[in-house]
This record gives sequence, C-alpha cells and structure tokens, in this order.
Amino acid sequence: MTTYTKFKALMQSLEYNYRGVELSHVTALRAWALARGENTFKLTHFFKMFLAMDVQNLNLPNQNGFMATFMENYRKDHFELFNNVVRNLSEAPSITNLFELKNKISWHLFKDLKIIFVVFRILKKTDLRMIEKIHYGIEYAYWINTIMELDKIDFSKVKKYLCMCHVLGMENLLTQYFRKKGIETFSLQEGIYLVYKKNKVLGSIAYELFETDHLLCWGQYTKDEYSAYGIDPRRISVAGYPKGETIKPQKEGNEFRNCLVLLAGPIFGDVNNKLLKILLGEKDHLKITLKPHPANYSEMSAFAVKNCFDITKKGMTVGECFESAKYDFCIAVNTTAYYESWMAGVPCVRYYDERFDNFYGFDDFFSDEEQFKTMINGYRICPKNENEVKEMLKYAIGFGLDNYDKVINGNLL
Repeated sequence: MTTYTKFKALMQSLEYNYRGVELSHVTALRAWALARGENTFKLTHFFKMFLAMDVQNLNLPNQNGFMATFMENYRKDHFELFNNVVRNLSEAPSITNLFELKNKISWHLFKDLKIIFVVFRILKKTDLRMIEKIHYGIEYAYWINTIMELDKIDFSKVKKYLCMCHVLGMENLLTQYFRKKGIETFSLQEGIYLVYKKNKVLGSIAYELFETDHLLCWGQYTKDEYSAYGIDPRRISVAGYPKGETIKPQKEGNEFRNCLVLLAGPIFGDVNNKLLKILLGEKDHLKITLKPHPANYSEMSAFAVKNCFDITKKGMTVGECFESAKYDFCIAVNTTAYYESWMAGVPCVRYYDERFDNFYGFDDFFSDEEQFKTMINGYRICPKNENEVKEMLKYAIGFGLDNYDKVINGNLL
C-alpha cells in the first residue's frame, strides 16, 4: 500500500466535524506523516488537550472588514511572496502572524475526554498504535478548544479573509470557520500547483482538501489543471506571479560552464542522488554549485564537501542565489525555482525521473549523462529567445499579470 492510499484510508477514518469544521482536514499533515510511518509524539504533547490557541489576539479589522494571517515558520521565499501581494493591495488587511499567538489554558475536562473516546471509536478499525490514537485524540481536543475560543469573538465586522495556504493547520481551520460564517475567503499559491497522476505526493492535498472560496493562482496552467480535476473554475482566479515582473537578458556567448543545481526536498532524495551521480562524471568540466531544499541542507552540505562541489549558504532564497553569483545555467529537480531561473536570464534544464509528474515548461528534460550533454549543447547553439521565455512563463505562472487587488478588492472573479 502506497503512502497516498494509506493517507486516504486514514483521512476517511478520521472524519469528525465539529461546529462546521472538519477536523481531519485541519490535521491532514499529521495524517500524512502517519501514513509515511512517522511518529513524533512526546509525553509533553499530553498537556495539549488542556490548551487552545489564544485567538483573542487576532488582529481584527477596524474599517474595511479585511483580515489576513500568515505563519512565520513558512519558508523565507513564501513569506516574501505573501508580503509582495499584501503591500500592493489598495485596501490593506489587518494582519496576524499566527506563529506569534501563544497557547492558553482551555479546561473542559469532560469534553476533552469525550473527544478522545470518540477518536478511539473512529480509529478502532485502523492499524494505528495506541500511542498514535492517543495523539490524535489530543490533537482533536486542542483544535476543538480553539474553535470554542473563536466562538467567543465577534467577527461581524470581518468581510474578507486572506491566508497564505488554506490547506495547512490553523489557516485551514480559519478558512473553514469563516466560510461557515459567510465570510469570503481567499488563499494564495505558494508553489506550482498541478494535479499529480503518477505519484501522489503531499502537494495533492492542495486540491483534494480545497477549502477556500477563491484560490488566487499564479497562471492559467494551474486553473486548467484544477478545473480538469473537477474544482469549480469560478473558485480559481488567475492572479499572476508575485515574485518578479521582469525577465533579465541571457548571457551572450554562454559557455554553459558555471551551473547551479536546484535540488528537490527529502521526499525525492533518491532522485537527487541519481542526478548527483550524473554530475559527478561532469565535475571536471563544470563548476557546480548545489542549492539544496531547506529540509535536507545538512545532508547535501556533507555531500558537497566530500565531492568538491560548492554549496549555497543556508537559508538563501533562489532569488538571492542569482543576485550573489553569475551562473551560466541551472539544473532543476521537481522545483518551481525552474521558473525563477528563466526569469533571472539563466537557462534551466530539468532532470527527469519517472517517480514524479512533470509540470509545464519547455521540452528540456534529461535522464542520463548523454541526454544532459545533448540538451546543453542544444541550448548553447540555439538559445531560447525572450518571447519564447515570456510565453512559457505567462501560461505557467502568470508572468506579467497582477490581478490580486482586482480579485480581492474588486470584481474580477
């Protein structure tokens, strides 16, 4: 049984709706972790059943009825994306950093015990271990306590709610909660969104648990993907790419020597390793710099030292990488940094592996050393022109568009 099928079965078993909020959706990341065989329960988590998020410190709007939230523990580039959108809106929202909210005592002993027993009943046919069932009971008690705290707040002045990602934790809960109250909800896109067909990955929950009234997606590509999946296209607005408005010219006479490798996250660690094996045979001909995913920086740093590769500084965004060095080309592994590379005037090719779906772009895939050399030589002889790059980026990520204010504060839906 794959991780995805385990996840789907677990999500079905976990269904529990409290006051209009489906808690299995709020805790979907926990279900995915369990489906992968991960268990992070600690004894200190037991006390969480007597706590709730102190939502009394939510920053409520005074005039225009528009509030927004973000989580500071997003990646740095996600945080930049959120800020880029918000700073250009004509009606600025009242923003709360949810990561700064503290927990508070929320003592409802009989209710908390009841919830745990309910979850045990729900999970009795699963093969989860006893400690995992207890953990889920505690998680549900915590989120129910938080909903009870939300019910104490007067949200009558709130008309619109914007979040970074409507499928994650507290932002998912707030999206469901506000929709129940008739408050219009909006969510941003933090990476390329597509429908996975070959290998269902964590990103699949972005369309399987589609909660928000309006997804402000980057380009037409995502809208076409989600509409084909069955999501009402009226709930998907093409808003544009908020992290760049220009395309830098490509280097003339490019020799394709200095290479930045944009690696995937740990879930595709074996794919990264296949590419790195190819590049080991090329390191005498190329100057190679690795840009790891933040989650596996340490592992890739050790690899770089061992094999005499350069590596970017920890925490650097892709944009900062391009500002700090002049690369001739990039190699991408299942990452939307592919688009940022082309916008920076740096040609990019993609390592292909049958494990994952390929998102929209040029026909620039390679799977072995010979294909890699052929692809690079082709770009060296016949580079993509600016119009070709613009057309690809416009469909893929909405390059040149900025419809955020029109969608959120206007009538473009």
